[in-house]
Amino acid sequence: MIMKKIIVCLLVIVSICNYSCRKEDNPILPELQGNIPVPKLVPDPTSELVIDMTRNPATFAGKFDVGLLYPNDKPQKVDIVVMKNGDKANVKIFKADVTALPTTLQITGANLISLFGPIVLGDYFDIAADITLASGQKLVAFPANGVQFASGIAAIPGSAPLLRYSAICKFDADEYVGDFVVVEDEWQDYAAGETVVLTKVDESRLSFLYRSDNPKPIILSVTATNAVVVNKQTYGTYSWGTQYGNFSVETIGDIDDVVKPCDGTISVLLKHTVSAGSFGEYRITLRKK
Repeated sequence: MIMKKIIVCLLVIVSICNYSCRKEDNPILPELQGNIPVPKLVPDPTSELVIDMTRNPATFAGKFDVGLLYPNDKPQKVDIVVMKNGDKANVKIFKADVTALPTTLQITGANLISLFGPIVLGDYFDIAADITLASGQKLVAFPANGVQFASGIAAIPGSAPLLRYSAICKFDADEYVGDFVVVEDEWQDYAAGETVVLTKVDESRLSFLYRSDNPKPIILSVTATNAVVVNKQTYGTYSWGTQYGNFSVETIGDIDDVVKPCDGTISVLLKHTVSAGSFGEYRITLRKK
């Protein structure tokens, strides 16, 4: 709780410290010319959204649109790349030299098997775009070292720089009822190893309580792709923050907001806000006892 009480002070201190750094301590970034194209990869809802492991994964057929959030920010080209299981050393080109945007592409289980080998339960494939600017400069979606070029644009309203297809067990709300062990709670209401109770709301929604005053259930909606979505909602107050009134949470569309029925986990990054502003995003991950 102390960390939460002084978070604003810490932000101020960090800002002051940043001003005291020497310019030579800062990384040298490549000069970028013009606006940076923001890729937008959107799955076709009429196609398959997950790799159903109850049948032959080679029969999977997904379709997705590739476009730009800002259509006038044209790149020279994009290369559509696929990364398996978050391994930046295992990135393959699926479709090179795409110049006509927007466009629609289809990817199949057979394509993925050809690129990476057999698909097993729990595998996941992230699809993104390497961008070559008009100047010839290349921005890589999954660099072997450093951060993804798109890491800061996921929160831009309407952007979709990353698309994931997962080989999953289908979600069953009845399997997500009862006691769950806290793997991590960055908000620090719970310590690792403590127990949180999940309650079934309906076939696609669960709920849990944070350790706040006057707690209200936080509703977790699970989509057909096992993604977890939390619409903005109030969940309680805190004695250490009475001046803030009600606290709210919502998801911001993080790619790792998922249930994984294969291993009984659920993980979600929640943005905590009050009327005065935001405390930031904090992940909570639970595993079935």
